[in-house]
Amino acid sequence: MKRRKVLLTVTGVTSDFGETDDAMRLVTTGTLTKEKDQWKLRYEENQIDSNEKRRITMTMDDGVVTMARAGAWGTNMVFQQGRRFETSYNTPFGAFGMGIFPTQVNYSVDDTGRGEVSLKYQLDIQGQFTSVNDLKISFSENKQA
Repeated sequence: MKRRKVLLTVTGVTSDFGETDDAMRLVTTGTLTKEKDQWKLRYEENQIDSNEKRRITMTMDDGVVTMARAGAWGTNMVFQQGRRFETSYNTPFGAFGMGIFPTQVNYSVDDTGRGEVSLKYQLDIQGQFTSVNDLKISFSENKQA
């Protein structure tokens, strides 16, 4: 499959200690490619506080989703249902230990460039529970690009 331009909607909801934050929603464009049995979804997001653009690359392969966020404060995350992942989260205030425990990892992609990624995971910082997160990314071919 060649590279397809896609229109995508990213929706994220965070819950902590019984309270749910408002949903974060981003509509943007990106690219979708298939390399062997692996799908790659790439897009950019702007940081509200710094106006910095961050490149996001999501790789979907064999039931595992990886997310690489490039930039000065980038990070990598691996989502495999039922398997904890630990990494370092870099911020302007220093690096923090971050743990992710995915409770749901689903994705579907078809050859027309339409698909969805659905992730639910528990997040902890420095070993302390922080939140439960629900991230959904839906995308389809951007015929106007």
